[in-house]
Amino acid sequence: MRQTTGNILVVAALVIAGIVILSYLSSTDAELSRYNNGWNGTSSFYDQLERSGSTAITSYPVLRSAYPDTLIMVEPHYMLNGEEGESLREFVTNGGTLIVIAQRESANTILEVAGSTVRIHDTKLASIDMEYNDPEMVIAYQVQEHSLLEDVESIALNQPSTLTSGEALIQTSSISWIDANNNGKVDGIEKLGKETVMAHEIIEQGEIIVLADSGILINSMDFTVSERDNAQLRTNLVTSLKPSYDTVTSQPFVTEGILQAVTGAKSTTVIKILAILLITGIICAAYARKIL
Repeated sequence: MRQTTGNILVVAALVIAGIVILSYLSSTDAELSRYNNGWNGTSSFYDQLERSGSTAITSYPVLRSAYPDTLIMVEPHYMLNGEEGESLREFVTNGGTLIVIAQRESANTILEVAGSTVRIHDTKLASIDMEYNDPEMVIAYQVQEHSLLEDVESIALNQPSTLTSGEALIQTSSISWIDANNNGKVDGIEKLGKETVMAHEIIEQGEIIVLADSGILINSMDFTVSERDNAQLRTNLVTSLKPSYDTVTSQPFVTEGILQAVTGAKSTTVIKILAILLITGIICAAYARKIL
């Protein structure tokens, strides 16, 4: 009886250890990370991409030989080297569609390399036309038809920035403003007016689309704004033009410290398989030594 109880306890301990290991390898608290299953992660969006058959781009030179119709980049964070930049530019000029979703000016380096004149500005955009009584949750509206905006009339944004240049696709209403002093009120030299949050530009045979709000992709924005067309926009992103997604410079695939190595390995299932084999090996060893 004691031996049976001991066996059960050992098996239970191994199962718990396995769950802990797999949970650790499947999560992080990094902002916007696809491995963050919390409210501010983007795991839901990338799971949706993978279920649709989208592929990960792990090297830009591959765009020259087997480029997808569309490449999605989320908060790209550093300057590309010469070969990477040329590959991205050729992808666009040869007919590819580059979609950049970012609210930080650091993404402008990618836009410049790709040949776009659209620029993101780190501004605090606010509006009286808002969700949840929060002026930074700005409501914006389609102002030009585009295949990516099919069945999308309005979306709720999450602390968006603003765009200049290109042709506007989505703009805020006229009761919006750049909140320079971040007090949620229109005062001083601040003025009400429409602001562009999504624009596109034709570059030779290709197209570049920019949305100045990566916050729209976080898990909580998928289901908390049911009166808006956020879910439809995400569906369009996933299903339009056979998209692939960037894992080279996009923030959802970048972490710090030890998690950088862990999340890099998690782009495949290898690390999880190794963890399962380790647990299985421990159980086998326990049987061999007649512990179980």
